[in-house]
Amino acid sequence: FFEKAKKYISTDKSTILHRQALFADIIKLDELKDFIFSLSEKMGEFATLRQFRHKEISNEEKLNNILYLNVYIDLVRFIYEALSPIAPSLSSASLKQLFKLAKNDIESNEYARIKSYYAKNAEKIRSVNSVTVGINLDGMFRPKEAGILALNQEKFRSGDLIDRIMRMDFDRDCFHCIAPLTVIDKKLGYRESQQVNYALLGAMGKVFSHGLQHCSRSILKYVKEKLDRYFELLGSLDFIVEAIKRINMLQEKNIPLCFPKISDDRSYSIVSLYSDSLARTKSKKEIVPYTVELEKNICCYILTGPNSGGKTVFINALASSQYCFQLGMPIPAKEAVLPICDAIFKVSVEEQANAGAVGRFEKECISLSKVLERFTPNSLALIDEAFTSTSASEALPIAENFINELCNLGGKAVFITHYHELCELSFGEAVGYLHTESRDDRRSYAIHNGRSSPNSYARNIAKKYGLITE
Repeated sequence: FFEKAKKYISTDKSTILHRQALFADIIKLDELKDFIFSLSEKMGEFATLRQFRHKEISNEEKLNNILYLNVYIDLVRFIYEALSPIAPSLSSASLKQLFKLAKNDIESNEYARIKSYYAKNAEKIRSVNSVTVGINLDGMFRPKEAGILALNQEKFRSGDLIDRIMRMDFDRDCFHCIAPLTVIDKKLGYRESQQVNYALLGAMGKVFSHGLQHCSRSILKYVKEKLDRYFELLGSLDFIVEAIKRINMLQEKNIPLCFPKISDDRSYSIVSLYSDSLARTKSKKEIVPYTVELEKNICCYILTGPNSGGKTVFINALASSQYCFQLGMPIPAKEAVLPICDAIFKVSVEEQANAGAVGRFEKECISLSKVLERFTPNSLALIDEAFTSTSASEALPIAENFINELCNLGGKAVFITHYHELCELSFGEAVGYLHTESRDDRRSYAIHNGRSSPNSYARNIAKKYGLITE
């Protein structure tokens, strides 16, 4: 989801608030979700038609012009009828703008004129339900030429025996299929399907050419400009559809959603943050939410704790919530205050595991040096188990220097490490400490302020496997 949505991540406060209003309406009004899903399908149809624009008026273009008019008439009517009942309840400026655009169109003289033209010509096309196609073959039974023999009001019927039995239809006539060629939308790829479709439209255009009234350039220009305006306004519809699916998943599990307030001092405050990755596989009661305060004056927090204690899940949840916030989406928490970041860096031990030709330690160094190159006072860095591929004696001074460099640059960072000795170094007031806990062999998964006890979890793990006794 984030890979596709990342181009919509914004660092502009007004844009984030604008989108929050949109998603707030979507959460508040169930009708909007169905409307947006249906609208996305309609815009997909228009996007296909938009790809085939001809410079010259041909018989095929005459037929396509009717399709343009139909798409425009249907789209405007659909938007207007869907939003009219809920228009007074809308808070989102974008939805209000969309409704106003459709309302102005449907009440205009141009819209009435286009409907009238379409009604006169569409009836000639609407009655056609099938075509009879003739194909000449060469001596090797390869298609030599093909063309339309007739336009029919009746649809042809499958010659499949099971279909005939189900229809109780055992007669044979010219509308029974002897052998099917192909089911276009199932067996042909998209490009091949479009080639067949537009070849057929071109042939039908020639048949219709004398019966169709000429669509004036002014009408066609008006319709295409209007459709382009809707397309521009709804260009991010695919992202919104996918965002709604994520929101639906969280709502179905009764996980709280909130729109974070914007922090102006680089501080973080999150109450009951749920991991949306865990939410995809677990129920709400199986997930331990995180409540965390990251103070404005602290640049880097060193996070320690037992293995499988929730440290990585926490920074993944923090990264996900930051992304969603800057997409204008709600995050899975009861309440939150987050800053707007100009960049979000995440470096994990898993990503460095498959180093290939470059050694794992060297790959870590390359990744972290790139973070330092781009890190600013408005950035967020989430570092998971860095420098674990070398010994503690070598890793500690490197990690210490890296953290000091982050603090010199400013911004905010969370640095996960299993080297608890790192917490004993003197970093100064720009470094803070977080930890997770375990009692016996059970993890709490909660995030706590302060340093962890180096023996609190190592001893419990050793005891669990019988390596020490009381």
